[in-house]
Amino acid sequence: MVEAGQKPRILRASFVGAGLTCSLLALSAAWAQTPTPAEGQPPAAEAPAATTPAADAAPAATGAAPADASATSAAPAGGQTHGQRAAAEAAAALAAGEDDEPVILDAPAPNSRRVYVNDSAHFASLTQQFAIDTEEGRVIGMTDSGFLPNPVVSDDGSVYAQVSTTYSRISRGEREDYVEVFDPVTFNPVADITIPPEGHRFLVGTYPWMSALTPDNKTLLYYQFSPAPAVGVVDLEGKAFRRMLEVPDCYHIFPTAADNFFMHCRDGSLARVQFDAASDAEPQVTHSEVFHPEDEYVVNHPAYSQKSGRLVWPTYEGKIYQFDLSSGEAKALNTIEGLTEEERADNWRPGGWQLVAYHRPSNRIYMLVDQRAEWTHKTPSRHVVVINADTGERIARHELGHGIDSVAVSQDDDPLLYGLSTGAKTLYIYDAETGEELRSVNQLGHGPTVISLSDMG
Repeated sequence: MVEAGQKPRILRASFVGAGLTCSLLALSAAWAQTPTPAEGQPPAAEAPAATTPAADAAPAATGAAPADASATSAAPAGGQTHGQRAAAEAAAALAAGEDDEPVILDAPAPNSRRVYVNDSAHFASLTQQFAIDTEEGRVIGMTDSGFLPNPVVSDDGSVYAQVSTTYSRISRGEREDYVEVFDPVTFNPVADITIPPEGHRFLVGTYPWMSALTPDNKTLLYYQFSPAPAVGVVDLEGKAFRRMLEVPDCYHIFPTAADNFFMHCRDGSLARVQFDAASDAEPQVTHSEVFHPEDEYVVNHPAYSQKSGRLVWPTYEGKIYQFDLSSGEAKALNTIEGLTEEERADNWRPGGWQLVAYHRPSNRIYMLVDQRAEWTHKTPSRHVVVINADTGERIARHELGHGIDSVAVSQDDDPLLYGLSTGAKTLYIYDAETGEELRSVNQLGHGPTVISLSDMG
């Protein structure tokens, strides 16, 4: 026991691995939460360490009010915080000789309410991804990656992978591109595939459809911009880079089969690319008709449902082009207006980073909108409009209460709507039907931008 006015003795002990850090933190935190006896007051009676947390016992045993408020200011009004209580309990457990081995828990199996938030950290060399259980509103796992990673998630949730880049001297030196595949329960890597220099990918602010999985989950496709437009083919089953496919001046990747995908081309058409991953044969490329004029700009982040083949692509002014790719051909669907004439006259426009989402079971489109000047289409929005994808009927316009950069929606029958704020580093979780904010998850890195999720119903 430390008498009033005495310095605490230094306790010397040997710990192993993570136990050292955790134990010392627990002891120091518990010490900080124990009120110091005021001058002239008798020391607090010692509580049985094995049965009573130190911080809980100290106030009751002190027996007199402290000489000034600072004596108990460490304990918040109304009781302890979770951290203070956990520290005190850990200190008591250590004193009782209980085991202090660290335990790493598995995450629950993936479901329709799991999302992955990619923190590209404003072009930082080292980045991270957060797996979030949105039903509970908690982070359940994390992965690390390099520069501007592109994460991908399979429709059934069984595959979580990313294409990434590192340099031998953090932000310079020898470049290495690679694909990592993670176990979605343990988050341990199960494959690490090097991409050779001739296959280096396009380094650009993370666009969700610059990388994609084929429907059979066996192949990962990614985009290359230089020295010429191309698509890289990575065999996830064989854990090997296969080849580069030369393509026209086209962008984004929308797979429809194990050997077939679509791209959006500079001339305003969609290109269908058929390929053989196992041979050096040239890919077969055919084009749809041009669907938008050169001076009508479409956003960089369309919504695509691989299960239904629906491609939803807004313009800067809120017109929404749609295609059905499920047959292997680009079938144009009805073009709809996401904003009313009155809204357009009042300068309402789409805006955000990942600004549109599609809910397959209800056939609804969710698009971020706000009043904004022209060419501000990448700034956050405070509203989302909900639209029937077939008829173009406006179902609702919800005020989100925050500036939202990216939007997504779970694919179950009673969906959740997700709004990601890069500035607040927070994922807001809403009832997709009513727009009511249910909960949020904050402190998501430095600059989170993209939401990835499965198509599990």
